[in-house]
Amino acid sequence: MSSRKPLPVRLSPRARLDFIDILRYTGETWGKDQLVTYRDKINEALLAVSRNPQLGHRREDLPPTYRTYLVESHIIIYRIFENYLGVVRILHQRMGLTGHI
Repeated sequence: MSSRKPLPVRLSPRARLDFIDILRYTGETWGKDQLVTYRDKINEALLAVSRNPQLGHRREDLPPTYRTYLVESHIIIYRIFENYLGVVRILHQRMGLTGHI
């Protein structure tokens, strides 16, 4: 693990809505306990990439400045900036990423 300070994470408005929708669906489908568990997993994933931004992978179907990180059934799509980590979207892995960026 890197000893450098984590980059601040900034969710785009669309990523923020994605996160809310994911949690709403999880809560309605599997209940509050699962909602809390999944929220924590996504937050842990965001912290992991903020500590080590190179942890995510590049994909040929996305612009070269984008990286992806898988957490359970969702993909965090982000960009690394000098002073922060910009989360573009949080999408289900079955979704076509290029049509939603």
